[in-house]
Amino acid sequence: MSRIKEALLLNVIFPVADFVMGTKAMHWYRNIKMMNDWSTEEIDIWQTNRLKELVQHAYYHTVYYKEVFDSRGLKPEDIQTFDDLKKLPVLTKEIIKARFEDIKPDNIQQIKHRFSSTGGSTGDPLRFLLDENTWGFVTAAKINAWKSTGYHYGDLYVSLGSSSLFPVNKRSRIHEVYYRIRNTIPLNGMNMENAVCKKYTDIILENKAHYLYGYASSIYLLALYVQKNSIQLDIKGVYSTSEVLTDAYRQTIESTFNVRVLDCYGARDGGITAYEVTSGFYNVSYNTFCETKDENALSKLYSTNLIDFAFPFIRYELGDEVLLDKDSDNQYNGQTIKKIGGRSADIIHLSNGKVLTNPGFTILFKAFNIEAYRVEQLDTLALKVRIQKMESFEEHEEHDIIAAMKKHAGEDCEIVVEYVTQFEPLKNGKRSFFMNSKA
Repeated sequence: MSRIKEALLLNVIFPVADFVMGTKAMHWYRNIKMMNDWSTEEIDIWQTNRLKELVQHAYYHTVYYKEVFDSRGLKPEDIQTFDDLKKLPVLTKEIIKARFEDIKPDNIQQIKHRFSSTGGSTGDPLRFLLDENTWGFVTAAKINAWKSTGYHYGDLYVSLGSSSLFPVNKRSRIHEVYYRIRNTIPLNGMNMENAVCKKYTDIILENKAHYLYGYASSIYLLALYVQKNSIQLDIKGVYSTSEVLTDAYRQTIESTFNVRVLDCYGARDGGITAYEVTSGFYNVSYNTFCETKDENALSKLYSTNLIDFAFPFIRYELGDEVLLDKDSDNQYNGQTIKKIGGRSADIIHLSNGKVLTNPGFTILFKAFNIEAYRVEQLDTLALKVRIQKMESFEEHEEHDIIAAMKKHAGEDCEIVVEYVTQFEPLKNGKRSFFMNSKA
C-alpha cells in the first residue's frame, strides 16, 4: 500500500504542486535518480558545465562579482575548471550582509526564488534569496536518501523540530496541507523533559509511526527516555539533522531503536546537503562543489552552489569544518565528506525538569529584528539572553522573546535580557550562542 501511495505522490500530486508553485522538486528527483548511475567523469562534466553557466551569470548580472573579476583582471572564461575557482576570493557572511543588493542579480524578477535565512548556528541569522532550483534539489535529495533505508515517500514520520515555538501558534493552511501530504507529525524538539518525552512516545505508539526525523540532540534525549523506561517502539528509520551527531548520540540512538542513523549535514545558505547513506561517508549532493582550506585535515569548508542563480554562492565559507574524502572505497560517484567537525550543541538542564536543546532557538530568534544573540544558563533556573539589536528592533519584541522562552523553559524560569553592541568570540575562539552553566 505504501508503494502505491508513494507512486501517487511522486508521479501525480507533487508534479502538480511543482507546476502550481513554480518549484522543480520532481524534475530534480528524476534527474538525481538518473545521475546516481552516471560515472564519476560524467558527474564532473555536468558540474563543470553548471559552473561555467553560473560564473557567466554572476559576472554579467551582479555588481559584486563583476567587481571581483575586474579587480583581478579576470573574465568568466578564465574559470573553466574547479581548480580555477581558487582565483576568486572566499565569500563570507560579512560580505553578504554588507553587499546584499550587489550580489542580488539585476534580472532577479526572471528567476523563481523565495526569501530565506539561516537558522543562525552562530547566533546571527543570515538573510538571502533562495533559488527554487535549490529548494527543489535539496527536497529531491532528501527523498532519495531516505528511500535508501526502506522508507517510502508518504510513510508516516515524527519530526522533532521547531514547531509551536511561540505561545500562540497557528499553522497556515499551506503548512497543514504540506504536513498532510508528507504524512508528518511535527513536534517541538526544543524542550525534551520527561513529561514531554512521555507525551511523544504515546503519540508515536498511538499513530504507529515507524520513522523519526529531527535534531540529533532531541532524538538522543527521546532515546534515553525510551531506554530508561523500557518502552518498545517499532522504529524502522532515524534521520538526524541540524547538529553534529556525536558518537555518544549515535550509540544511544542506534542501540535503543536497533537501526542505523541516517545522518544529514546541510546548510540552507550554501545549498548543500550530504547524507550518510553508507556508514562513515557523507555523499554530497551534485548541486554543490566543495573545497577545503586543507585537503588533508579537518578544515574550513567552502561551497559553490552550481544551480542557484537567484543569489550566487561561489566559494562560500559556511563556518563549519570538514574533511573531504579523496581516495575511499565508497561507491558514490560524487564528492564525499569523511568527517564533520561543525558546531555541536550544548544541552541545558533546568531544575524545574526542563531540558532544552539549541537548534529550535535559532528558528525562534530569526523571527525577531536582531543581528545576533547568545543564550547562557546563569543558574539552575535562570537564563540570560544577550541580544544585538537591529535598527528596526521594536520595544514589544523583548516581551515576545521572554514569553516565547518561558513557554519552553517554564514560567518559573527567570529570563534576563541584556543588549550588546557586538559579540566577541569565547575563550575557545568559537562564537557559541547556547551555553550551559559549565561553559
